[in-house]
Amino acid sequence: MSALSRIPNQEFDRNVTAADLDERFLLIGKLDGSLSAVYIKNGLQVFSVKISETEITAVCCEKHEEQEHEDNQVFYAGDISGNVFVTNKKGRILNKVHLLEGGISAIVNWSKFSIHVHTHTGSASFSDTSKEFRRQNFSSASGDFSYDNDGTLYKSGSRGMFRVARYNCGSPNKVITTVGIEFEETGNNCSEVFAYAIIDEEYKEMIDEGIAETTLAVFSKYIFRVFKFQSPVKQVMSCRHHEGRAKADEIFILLWNGNLLKVTSSLLEDPTVPDEALDLIPAIVHEEEEDYKGFSVFGKKICLYGNDG
Repeated sequence: MSALSRIPNQEFDRNVTAADLDERFLLIGKLDGSLSAVYIKNGLQVFSVKISETEITAVCCEKHEEQEHEDNQVFYAGDISGNVFVTNKKGRILNKVHLLEGGISAIVNWSKFSIHVHTHTGSASFSDTSKEFRRQNFSSASGDFSYDNDGTLYKSGSRGMFRVARYNCGSPNKVITTVGIEFEETGNNCSEVFAYAIIDEEYKEMIDEGIAETTLAVFSKYIFRVFKFQSPVKQVMSCRHHEGRAKADEIFILLWNGNLLKVTSSLLEDPTVPDEALDLIPAIVHEEEEDYKGFSVFGKKICLYGNDG
C-alpha cells in the first residue's frame, strides 16, 4: 500500500483544483487561475504564473515528447470559463483558445502535440499545439448521457434526472461522481477505457446527505459487473495507454471517502472472471474520511489533491 507525503512547497497548501503528472513534472492548477509546475524529484519550482481570472479546472502534461527534445516541453490547462491554454516550460503562454461549449473538465494528450479537450457538453480536438494550434470540429457525442437515482444509466441526455458525460480514463477529470466503466474494443487487442460520470452539481447534495448511489457498473456491449462500495466513486483512471514505463495494466478508483483502490484492468474487463477472483485492493486507505477533489497517476507516482493541497 502506498504512503502519502506533502509536496515541500507551501504554494500548494490550499485551493488546488487540478493536477497531473508525468515522468518529471507535477502540474498544478488553482482556484485563483494560476498554473504551476514543480520537479517531482525535489519539489523545486519550474514556473508559477497566473494565466486566468477564473478557476483552473483541468491540466495536462505533454507526455509524448522525446527526451532529446525536452526543450520543447509544453503544458496544457483549461478554466471554468472555457479557455484552453498552452504554455512552455517557463510558463509563457504559447497558445490560447476559447470554447463556447462551456468550462473545461478534462484535457487528454492522445498523441504528440495533440489533445482532446472535454467540456460537460462534448469535446474538441487540437493538433500542432505548440505552434499553429489547429482545431477540429466540436462533437457532442461524449455529453449525451443521463442517470436516474436508482442507478439507471441512459444513452440519451434527456431521459434521466442528471446529466452524464463519458470521459477518457487516461487523464484526470473534473466530475461529481463516476457511475460506470466501459471497455471499448479498438481492433488492436487492447480495449480503450472510458468512464461515465455525473456532472450536475445538484447531485453533490445527495452525496453530502448520504443518499447517493455507491455502485459502479462495468460493461462493454452489456453490463457484466456491478460493484457496491462504502461510498460513491469520485474518479477513475486507467494506466493502460500511458507512455513508456508508465504504461500498466491497472485501473485506479477513488472513492468519495478518500480511499483509493486499484485493480488489474484485463481481469476487470473479462466477463468470465468472477468478482471474487479480481485483485481489487486498496492503494491508499484513510482511517478518517478525506475530502479529495481528484487524483492523477503516472507510473508509480500518485497525486491526490483538494482544498487543503
